[in-house]
Amino acid sequence: MHDSLYRNSIYLLLNMGVTAGAGFLFWAVCARLYSTENVGYATALLGALTLATAFSNFGMNRTIVRFFAQSKTQSQDLITKILLVTLGSLLSGVVLSFFLTTFGLKQAGGWVVAAFITTVLAMSIKVLFDNVFIAFKSASGTLIENTVLNVLKLAFPFFVVAWGFMGIFSAQLVGAIAAVVTSVILLRTKYKFNFKTRPSRKALQGKWQFAFGSYTTDLVGVLPASFLPIIVVGKLGAVSGALWYTAMLIINFLLTVTSSINQAMFAEMSSSTKGIFGFVKKAAVAMYGLVTPLAILIFIFAPQILSLFNHQYVGAASTLRLMSVFALVGILNYISGSILSYYKKVAYLTFVNAVNAAVVIAYCLLYATNLQGIAIGWMLGEVVNIALFCAGAFYVVKHMLEQHKEETMA
Repeated sequence: MHDSLYRNSIYLLLNMGVTAGAGFLFWAVCARLYSTENVGYATALLGALTLATAFSNFGMNRTIVRFFAQSKTQSQDLITKILLVTLGSLLSGVVLSFFLTTFGLKQAGGWVVAAFITTVLAMSIKVLFDNVFIAFKSASGTLIENTVLNVLKLAFPFFVVAWGFMGIFSAQLVGAIAAVVTSVILLRTKYKFNFKTRPSRKALQGKWQFAFGSYTTDLVGVLPASFLPIIVVGKLGAVSGALWYTAMLIINFLLTVTSSINQAMFAEMSSSTKGIFGFVKKAAVAMYGLVTPLAILIFIFAPQILSLFNHQYVGAASTLRLMSVFALVGILNYISGSILSYYKKVAYLTFVNAVNAAVVIAYCLLYATNLQGIAIGWMLGEVVNIALFCAGAFYVVKHMLEQHKEETMA
């Protein structure tokens, strides 16, 4: 706990554990309370939510982690970023609401659209606050507000079964609003943030290039995760959509373990005046040390884990096993991607993510005829990412070391 990298990794892992555990219980409850079709439609709407929040952030999430801790006008910076994200979330929510019926949703009336737009806004601001806590190396704040979110999210579906798939989706809205309120209280009391400060264009001076690059990188990077539930529901039906989303829920548990440690590593790298490779080594050891045994357990007990949701979900066992192996390989994506972000190679990150998205979406649309085909498309994208990210990171590090050597000799 005296090492800030490990301390914040622990808090982020605890946050991940709370989120994953609550998410597991949430979908297990929903699978028993709601029909498989309603679960499938809810997953399509949540996929659209993920896409909308990616459109709305304008690169502010990664920009906060990279620059916020050194800012001398933090309250003004935060208000400026909140304003931008609010405008972006309203725009993306309204635009995507016109396409909800094409995402497999047969019923997308005014109530669905209003709830969708409001959820996009609440979730976008909530994620922004998450990154403020990470930038301050105070991930305990993220743990607190996510705990509030997940408690409410878990309880809400019991009371709104009559709402169908909107009962599942509305739980996300209720939890997100509570998380935003909790974050505001924490930031005002612990860090003395002034939320009445006026926004300023100077808050992003010199950061627009990084923010725009991060925005395009994250936006393109989230396309496979956002579109795959929509593709599965539209191509294979709502039942297959529910099976796919459940398998991905478990895989995302593994990915979030890696992501949590990676977030702490990136915050350390961004605020350090020393070399970055000590942080990379410590983070890599922690990632593989935690994810490897978990992936093995998931591979062995896939049918038993899926049966906890409902016996119908066991049909996704082979898909889950296939993807658990690649969750281990995907650790290299996080490490190499953070190195490229640290050196501000956002254009290259965007290019690689675009190639990944194109491979995944094209394969799944053209060739996948079942869930295993969808999983193969997802894995092909991971292979492309790993190869290009690692090659790019190796080139950048080699170039920087050579440049440093020349400067030292001079």
